[in-house]
Amino acid sequence: MVNKPFLQGTHNTRELGGYPLKDGGQTKKNRFLRSDSLCGLTQEDRQILKEKGLSLVIDLRSEFEQEQAPDPKLGVEHLSFPLLDQVNSGMSASGFPSDMGQVYIGLLDHSQNTIKRVFEAMADTAGCVLFHCTAGKDRTGVTAMLLLDLAGAEEDLIVEDYAATALYLNPHLKDQLAMLKKMGIQDPDAVLGSPKSNMIRTLDHLRKTYGSAEKYLRQIGLSGAKIEVLKESLRERVE
Repeated sequence: MVNKPFLQGTHNTRELGGYPLKDGGQTKKNRFLRSDSLCGLTQEDRQILKEKGLSLVIDLRSEFEQEQAPDPKLGVEHLSFPLLDQVNSGMSASGFPSDMGQVYIGLLDHSQNTIKRVFEAMADTAGCVLFHCTAGKDRTGVTAMLLLDLAGAEEDLIVEDYAATALYLNPHLKDQLAMLKKMGIQDPDAVLGSPKSNMIRTLDHLRKTYGSAEKYLRQIGLSGAKIEVLKESLRERVE
């Protein structure tokens, strides 16, 4: 069973903690949160994030998206690491790619410097890290996949965690569709859907090309020390 959203002003803010791991234990709670846009956070949401020990917000959206819906100031460090910026810059003219599995593979292969910086920032932050994009599915989904694989989660769970996004966004599709159409995206269904096949294909590429999330992170230049810090901070024993 995947974790459910827990904030009022967002649609897809979820814990990465509490998931069982292959070798026992579970992913650590209040360490990593995945989310969609934060622009609708309520005062109650802010208090919940504070109680979770929020220390860092990582925004994976393009500059255009950030200008359209700026993140609120939460009194913690905020870092911007745009992924798919080149796609977003050309969305009005060409439309968003319908094959999102191929987009995820492209992220792994061609956005390695940005992904390295994201994971360095995560390793350098001891508290709770929230990372997000607009829908909390594509860029956030690839990032969550790498974290869960690094922690030692089963592939089925990684796929289920990704696929849950469409379920949680479904009640709010009207607002999301309007936002995406305003941004000039010609195929919003491709952006909002999260079929399991997308993540299965991405994981298959990760395995065949790099071996694992840990080997991938090493290959793109993340130090062994930072990888160990991340692995240690991702796991906790089950009482």
